[in-house]
Order: sequence, then C-alpha cells, then structure tokens
Amino acid sequence: DNYSGNREISLERIKLIARQFEKLLGKTLLKKGDKFLHLAKYLWYADFLCFRQLGRSLTGASYAAIMYGPQLNNYRDLIDPIKEAESNDAEPLSDEEIRILKKIVEKFPEEQMVYEAAHREKIWKEAQIGALIPYSCANELTEI
Repeated sequence: DNYSGNREISLERIKLIARQFEKLLGKTLLKKGDKFLHLAKYLWYADFLCFRQLGRSLTGASYAAIMYGPQLNNYRDLIDPIKEAESNDAEPLSDEEIRILKKIVEKFPEEQMVYEAAHREKIWKEAQIGALIPYSCANELTEI
C-alpha cells in the first residue's frame, strides 16, 4: 500500500540493507544503544528511491515524520528485532537495488550529510509530527 511501498515489511531485509550500507560506507550503523538516527535516513532514501524507480520499496517499512527527521514508524519497537533478525533469511538484493544503495552512499558518504539532507526534504518538513509519510511522495524528493 501507500505506506509500505507495495511490499510486506521484512525485518531481515532491513538488516540486510543496513549491513550493505555499512559495507559501502565502511562504518557501523547498527550501533549498541543507537536509535537509528542516521540509519533510518539511509533506509528512507533507499526505500523511497527504490519505490520511485522500481515501483516497490526495498523493505516494506513505513516511515513517520518525527522531530529528528523521517524515521521507521514505531522504531522503538523495531530496534531490537531488527538487530536480532537474520539477514541471511532476507530476499537477496537485485543488481538494480544495489545500484540504488551505491547512489545514496555516493551522495551521502557521511552520516551527517544524509541527516541534513532529510531535514531539507519538503515532504518531511510539511508532514505533521507523527504522521506517516506516504510512498506516493517519492517523486518529490529533492536531495537525491
């Protein structure tokens, strides 16, 4: 649907993509005690770009507009299950999906860059705090 990007949510795939971002960035994103402040922005761009280009999100995650930018909806409840998920059980990434992740990393090689870019996005700025961000807004991304 419009809040899952035409895919059922997969915690295993979220972890797989997080690990792929870590590999591409050369840094750890799944940190102990972390609330996915930066990881969520990378995931948001990945899901929305994939939806825009392929008609389907990468993870099926829904995203909410919170004070610190776009974030996985109900992220507090998802942090531990995502960290415990088996990324080997996830549907493998296609070549096109990997290209999308590489494009995001090339644009935002530093965590602060993806954070700041997400905060400049009109679709986040105009959303009510706590509201879900629909995938139909993917064409409105301006930072990538």
